[in-house]
Amino acid sequence: MTSEIRHKQKEYSQTKSDEDKKILGQYFTDSPIAQFMSSLIDDEVLNPDKVKLLDCGAGHGILTVSTAFHLLNKGINNIDATLYEIDEQIISNLSEVLEELKAIFAKEKKIFNYNIINDDFVTLRPDLNTETKYDLAVINPPYFKYSVKESIYAKKTTDLFKGDPNIYASFVAITLSALEANGQLVAITPRSFLNGLYFKGFRKYLLDNALLELIHIFKSRKEVFTDSDILQENVIFKLIKNGQELDEITISSCNNITDLNTPNIRVYPKDIIIDTSNNESIIRIPETEKDFQILQQAERLPSTFEEEGYFISTGPVVEHRTKEYLTSKHSQEKQVPLIKAHNVFINGIIWNGNNKKDISFNLLENFEKHLVPNIRYVILKRFTSKDENRRLVAGVYIPIRNLKQIGITNKLNYIGRKNSTLSEEEANGLSILFNSTFMDDYYRCISGNTQVNATDIRIMKIPTREQIIQLGKHSSSFKTLEYDTIEKINEILND
Repeated sequence: MTSEIRHKQKEYSQTKSDEDKKILGQYFTDSPIAQFMSSLIDDEVLNPDKVKLLDCGAGHGILTVSTAFHLLNKGINNIDATLYEIDEQIISNLSEVLEELKAIFAKEKKIFNYNIINDDFVTLRPDLNTETKYDLAVINPPYFKYSVKESIYAKKTTDLFKGDPNIYASFVAITLSALEANGQLVAITPRSFLNGLYFKGFRKYLLDNALLELIHIFKSRKEVFTDSDILQENVIFKLIKNGQELDEITISSCNNITDLNTPNIRVYPKDIIIDTSNNESIIRIPETEKDFQILQQAERLPSTFEEEGYFISTGPVVEHRTKEYLTSKHSQEKQVPLIKAHNVFINGIIWNGNNKKDISFNLLENFEKHLVPNIRYVILKRFTSKDENRRLVAGVYIPIRNLKQIGITNKLNYIGRKNSTLSEEEANGLSILFNSTFMDDYYRCISGNTQVNATDIRIMKIPTREQIIQLGKHSSSFKTLEYDTIEKINEILND
């Protein structure tokens, strides 16, 4: 039956433009994913005589159907399903699917009842406006960002969590709120909520009100939603509302949907997955045993970025908003260099005006607010391709000429000291640290984003300032300021 639904999904998707799909955040679940998600349900804790099932953003009903068949095979006698779907054009197909499912249950002398609500799940807030509480929810919510000033979704979930990061966060939070105690929630969403400032309030709500039991990751981003060209990195996760405390969290993985039946499964201590050493509550994913060892090593580092007196900021020059200041003609009079991503190398920053991509910043009226003091920094790229070998690329900026200020694009982060200036040895030490394979792998465990967020850097464990300076003193030991293992750094730090 799921294959028939899948066929309907594909036919329907072909009638929708990419723009229409983006507006609704509509990306249909493939049948192998639906079956995998339903397999995560713990049927032993459910009442076999009545299970209340919630599916918000139901689409053509593939998650409800897959879940219902799973429960039927596990001996559940009665399912009462509530499905929310905002797209009116899908409702007739959805009704046909559920009627067929109801007939199949009847042949088995079981009961399947359903209620389709053709309305907006978030604006309705069923967790507040209905008395029904659900035992189980299996969901693929829509995802899109919305205007915090103009959207109907802005501030709709402020009673649950702070912020408006993405519509999928609202769907998940409301669903969790609508569950009974010990209710199970299985969802597929973007990975973006696991870290970062925007999702901080959402993460806190989830972890304060539910137990994270499992996360499943896809190593390929290209074959999760096969009806679209999106390259969003997605995860499947399972939560238990107000469940008993767990000491371990399961991480499973596969390459894509073709090997979902044989996932690689590992169980890790909870404190490795959820970082409780700060108030960010980031969720870290070791994809391999090597990643687990890296996180263990990182936990043994003695300090953090902020504890050692460092700051990290995003470059203030937003190029499309400062076009009148920018020029490719370099006169050195009433202008300063603008440091861009192509100027950043692990051996240092190279800006000499000879590269055709080099840009100067003209010192026109009100230029000051766009520039930073011309002192020594470590420059860290903010953006790299997912397929690039490195996520972290850092270079030491040595002040160019006798200038008071310098331009740094917002495609870069710059690192310095809060109350003083980086010394040469300290800057070299930081560059060595951030260009290390160890630090790069550590960051990948923290963030699945190709964007390097300053928030994530601030909470990373690092050596002490004295140890970083010691690293800088040994910079000549690193031929390219890049190395493959943590052993060299430990050797120097333990001298």
